[in-house]
Amino acid sequence: MMDTPPDPDKAVLTEYKLLMARGTVEAYELFIERHPDHPLAEDARRKLKQLRGE
Repeated sequence: MMDTPPDPDKAVLTEYKLLMARGTVEAYELFIERHPDHPLAEDARRKLKQLRGE
């Protein structure tokens, strides 16, 4: 019997939660670079602007 492949959205969400815990500019930039079209990337962009004081 084959294992069920992991849910890609769950993996991205887990990654996003980890970067939020870090809360660094670099963490948000990396997430956006790795997942530019994911819906969470918009949230990451907003938080990145806040961190930069824009």
